[in-house]
Order: sequence, then structure tokens, then C-alpha cells
Amino acid sequence: MTSHKTAELQEFIEAHEETLSKQTIKTYINDYKRFRTQMSGRQNIYNLTQKEIIDIVQKTDFNKRALLNIAIVFLKWKNKEHTRLIKYRTELMENKAEKQAEKNTAILVKSGADYHDLMGALETATGKDYILFYLLINFNTRNNDLIMRVITNKEKDKLNNEENFMVVGKTKSKFIRNDYKTAKSYGSKEDVVRDEKFQKFMLNELSSGNEYLFVNNKLKPYKQTEMGKFIKSRFKKYLPNSELSQAVIYKIIQNHAEQNGNIKMMKNMADARGHTLDTQMNSYSSTNYNNKAEESEDDDE
Repeated sequence: MTSHKTAELQEFIEAHEETLSKQTIKTYINDYKRFRTQMSGRQNIYNLTQKEIIDIVQKTDFNKRALLNIAIVFLKWKNKEHTRLIKYRTELMENKAEKQAEKNTAILVKSGADYHDLMGALETATGKDYILFYLLINFNTRNNDLIMRVITNKEKDKLNNEENFMVVGKTKSKFIRNDYKTAKSYGSKEDVVRDEKFQKFMLNELSSGNEYLFVNNKLKPYKQTEMGKFIKSRFKKYLPNSELSQAVIYKIIQNHAEQNGNIKMMKNMADARGHTLDTQMNSYSSTNYNNKAEESEDDDE
């Protein structure tokens, strides 16, 4: 990067370091560098025309929305006209959302189950199946979240910051997640489970003496891929025609929330999953529910 390019970026950082988070600045720096590689040594980003920026974005193999967004940020910072870029970004978002919604709809059809089927399976399940279904449906867990040690309240000295735990008390349990997909961004998650059936079956599990909650025939914890197969097989016992992975289960619940316009449920799901509501709408929606939502200010600066 030449000196004038560095100066442009440094000036931007100095102007925003008091108002933007370190993570946002880091993201902007990375996107800026990617954009610069597409410019063939031309002038500062904020001196490009909107047409030039769109031409660059259309030809790139990088994330088009990310590059477009960093250009908007720089033009907005210098009070340059950028309405055409905003319109183009909206078009990109709508096209992507529509394609993802179509894909998710096909996945739901193929799954062989809906929200009421999930709840029916939970209602009739017993033992470890109930525990598994409860965690998937109520805490929106991924495969890795379910790889956890089981300890009692008296064994809290066994806790660490690297693994997941189910801490079982007499009347309630605490689900602690340290090892999940977005843990570096969202930190440790702790949820208290007071469901009576869940607690009954967890107390029974303590008597098994297994160190981990879900184990294979060799009493070893399932690996991520094994956990996926385990989930599918357990649901098939109750829903023989189903093809249910943790991701499909999540899409089914998201679809139910969308059909009922339950924004609070969607926000709770996103929080439990460890991602933003925007990510949830863009990746898991089957109705393009968020298609007309306005861009947040965080996308611009």
C-alpha cells in the first residue's frame, strides 16, 4: 500500500476511533484493503465516482456487499453523493435474500417436519431424547454446543473456559456454553433450565456415571459430524419420515416465528444462537421476512 493510500485509511481511523468499536474498525480495515486491490492503483476511494465503484464491485470475486459498504462508508464520511450506491446495495441484498429464502423453503419441504411435529416429538420423548430435543428447540444449539460435560453443583471446581457444561442441581440445571461457533465474539453463555421433565431426566443421567452427556457406544463424546447423525437418528424414532439436522430444526423454528410475526422470538433465537438478527434473517428466513428492512446505521459507519 502506498503512502497516500495509508494516509487515507489512517485519517479515517483517527476520525472514527472514538465512535466505532475495535471490531468494526478491524472489519473496515480488512474490507478497505480488499477494495484497494481491485482499484489498480487509482486514487482514494472517496474520489471515485459512484459508477466507478459499481464497476469495481460488479467485477470482484470478493463479497460484493462488503466492498460496496466500505465505499459507502468512505463517501458518506466525506459527504460525497452515494444514493446510487445505497440503491445498488439494496438490490444486492434483495437478490441474495430471495435466493436464500427459496433455498430454505426447499429445505423445509425436504425436512418432512414442521414446528408442530417438533413440539410433538418433544412432548412424547423421554430420557436423553427429551434432553436433546429440549436443548435443540429451546436453546437453538448447534452440534458442537451439545458436546458437554455433566457435573453437579458440588463439582464446580471442574469448570473451565474451554468446554461446555451441564451443571445439575436438585431442582434446576445450568447450561454453560464456552465452546460454540461465535464464542470469540459473544463470550460464554449461561442458561438456567427449570423444566421439570428436563430436570428429572438429567438427574437420571447423573446415575449413569458418564463424564459427557451424549456419548457413543465406546462412551466417548460424539464429534461434531457424529452429533449430526445422532440428532437425525433420534428424531427419526418419533418422526420416521423426517430429515432433521440442527440447522434444519433452526430453520423450522425460524419459519414458525415468521409466520406468526413473532419478532421477540426471533431476537431470542438470534441471541441463543450467538449471531445478529440481521444474520438470522439473511441466512435462515424462508419468507424473505426482512427483505424490506432498512439498512442500520452500523452498516454505513
